[in-house]
Amino acid sequence: MTVALSQKNEIAQFNPEQVALIKNYLCKGINDDELKLFQAVCKKTGLDPFMKQIYAVKRKDQMTIQTSIDGYRLIAERTGRYCPGRESTYVYEGEKLVCATSYVKKQTADGTWHEVAASAYFDEYKPAYSNQFWESKKHIMLAKCAESLALRKAFPNELSGLYSEEEMHQASNNLIESPISDEHYVELSDLLDKCSPEYQERFNKWLVERKKINSISMLPESCYESVKKGLVEKVEEYRKSLEVINAEP
Repeated sequence: MTVALSQKNEIAQFNPEQVALIKNYLCKGINDDELKLFQAVCKKTGLDPFMKQIYAVKRKDQMTIQTSIDGYRLIAERTGRYCPGRESTYVYEGEKLVCATSYVKKQTADGTWHEVAASAYFDEYKPAYSNQFWESKKHIMLAKCAESLALRKAFPNELSGLYSEEEMHQASNNLIESPISDEHYVELSDLLDKCSPEYQERFNKWLVERKKINSISMLPESCYESVKKGLVEKVEEYRKSLEVINAEP
């Protein structure tokens, strides 16, 4: 069933045949509660799973919902304030692809158009497992990640909390690794609590947007050392800033 714009505020209903297609082909293993959740998200976004605009993906018995880049563009297009931007640009170190930057245009309330850009770094988004698309079409895949970031940056109200399928490939990096130990979790949490409130907010946003997790307890063990080093530095910075403030007359 195509969820047209005029039906966006109505409940997206799947008939028995479509339910069977979702459970048997679009998302094998999805249960009834997950189907209801997926249906609710289709309603909220106005995206059509049968047109490959939105997906429900099961990983390790956990369902994630992700959109295609076409779904992202469609949501932006419906605002009446979106226009595609110029071609994506790339940065290299020698022959190694480092990052891609994508651009979109947004019209603000005063009627003027502005370019919104965002960059995605190859090492942060390439899946740890073998993936033919990332191997053979890495520029296209990375540019899609950057475009998703740019669209979410330009249209936060419409796209907040939604992630494209290319971005979610990176989430599999975390699933194939064990999370940090309880001891390391306590240690990192204690360090984070000693950082400035502003940095704590940025750090939690980084967990969600870059690592695709919502708790430091889910951080892969391989990230422990680098995260600890960064937190120790931020704790020291905050301590020194408080000393300066307290020393002021």
